[in-house]
Amino acid sequence: MRHSFPQGALCAALLSPLLTSLPAAAASDPEIAELRASLNQIKNQYERRIADLESRLAAAERQAARAARESEAAAKQAMAAAAESRPMTAPTVSPAAPSPAAQSGGVLGALTSGSAFNPQIAVILDGNYYHDGIGGSGSALVGAAYQPSQLAPHTHGEEAAGEAAAHSHGAAENGFNFREAELSFTATVDPYFDAALFVAIDGDGEVELEEGWFQTRGLPYGLRMKGGKFLSDFGYINKQHPHQWDFVDQNLPYLNLLGAHGLQDTGVQLTWLPPLPFYTLLGAELAQGDQERFGAVVDADQRALLADNAGSLGEENEGPRLWTAFAKVAPNLPERHALQFGASYARNNQHQEVQGHAHEVAAEHAEEHEHEEHEEIVHYNALAGYADIWGLDLVYKYDGGGAEGHKGFKFQTEYLRSTKNLSIRSSPHPEALGASRDFTSDGLYAQAVYGFAPKWTAGLRYDIFGMTNEVTGGPTSQDFGSSDRWTLDITWNLSEFSRLRAQYAKNDILEEPGQRERFDAFYLQFLMSMGSHGAHTF
Repeated sequence: MRHSFPQGALCAALLSPLLTSLPAAAASDPEIAELRASLNQIKNQYERRIADLESRLAAAERQAARAARESEAAAKQAMAAAAESRPMTAPTVSPAAPSPAAQSGGVLGALTSGSAFNPQIAVILDGNYYHDGIGGSGSALVGAAYQPSQLAPHTHGEEAAGEAAAHSHGAAENGFNFREAELSFTATVDPYFDAALFVAIDGDGEVELEEGWFQTRGLPYGLRMKGGKFLSDFGYINKQHPHQWDFVDQNLPYLNLLGAHGLQDTGVQLTWLPPLPFYTLLGAELAQGDQERFGAVVDADQRALLADNAGSLGEENEGPRLWTAFAKVAPNLPERHALQFGASYARNNQHQEVQGHAHEVAAEHAEEHEHEEHEEIVHYNALAGYADIWGLDLVYKYDGGGAEGHKGFKFQTEYLRSTKNLSIRSSPHPEALGASRDFTSDGLYAQAVYGFAPKWTAGLRYDIFGMTNEVTGGPTSQDFGSSDRWTLDITWNLSEFSRLRAQYAKNDILEEPGQRERFDAFYLQFLMSMGSHGAHTF
């Protein structure tokens, strides 16, 4: 006889009293014996099924308890007081507590149980139409504002500006431009690590690794470690990818002090989230030191300019050469308000520069010329030493409660100050060897974004570079002045996956001492996201 589990249990319950009430003499009846055998079989099946269910329940409870402990440890590392969970193109950001995705220790909020075995993949397309009044060189010029400390000899004129534009990361030319397609792969590797890979393909088909890193999930005491190539947590905007910016382009201080890539290097990071009543994150990083502007080293072409010089620039030191430290604090505020303060410091133990300076010399011309003219020759000095940079940042967000970002408000500002302590190591003038030079430059930006209608935001930004823009330690000390601009944009966030933006900027850029370029610049930008892209942190 075959019975399903519920039917067998019901049969056993009905037959048990009957069988136990029969007289002992009737126990030999074949039909009763068959019923008793069936009942015993059903009881055995029932007991085995109960035991199996109890075993599965115990295993599930153990697994749930382990997952809860891992989730609690990961949550301590999340941007607890100020994190937000929003898609890539959300018009404003709610300053609410971390979302469940963020608390799970996910990469940019992207790691969930759905990506436990397969990476979460997204592609973001970033393109624009650009026009300025100086032949399309303005996009590169804003990242080449004059400062006395330059990695390469400072070049001037339209031809040089055009060449800079051709080699400047992300610089636009008049007309249509495709800035990049960003491919992102994020996943939970196992119970111990998350990992992420970000690759950018520019309009010319050049492929660049932006980030590729792993991050721990369950270290004790609020600790978390990251390793690989990554954007530093120095400052606030440094770790953001271009599609996360509230404006098409980067601000002047970051472009001129850190370069178009910002602080981006290969190394390790350790952060600590102490058990305080308000959000506090402390961190430090140790990296190789291969930088674009801050803590850079000269290349072979620049060394060739020093061939006839006295002295030697020296070799590139072994890494790691760069280290950073940062702190972020978010006080507890009423609902709908979020505020975060930050302070950061970085030092690169080796920085090298080649600087050119012109001399006028008399040149005697051929016999047909009976006069003497002057021509200009350029000499190159090589300097080396160390570089420091520190910054302060403040971000405030307000959730206005309107539909799709309406009435939401965001304000952010950062101040950066760079100092480079260098000495002349190679020069055509032997008497100059060993002379010290101190270079100081700083910058500030402040911007605000307001959701004036559902899906629509307006942004205003003022940025200035070179409030202090000086060199000291030479024959004379000099401050060269600043560059600044005003920028206005209107953004239409059509959905979670698409964004259109119009931007206008009025620029006043110092090209060289005593020479400025004032121009207007206009952008029309599109951003499209394909695939699953996680929420961004605060």
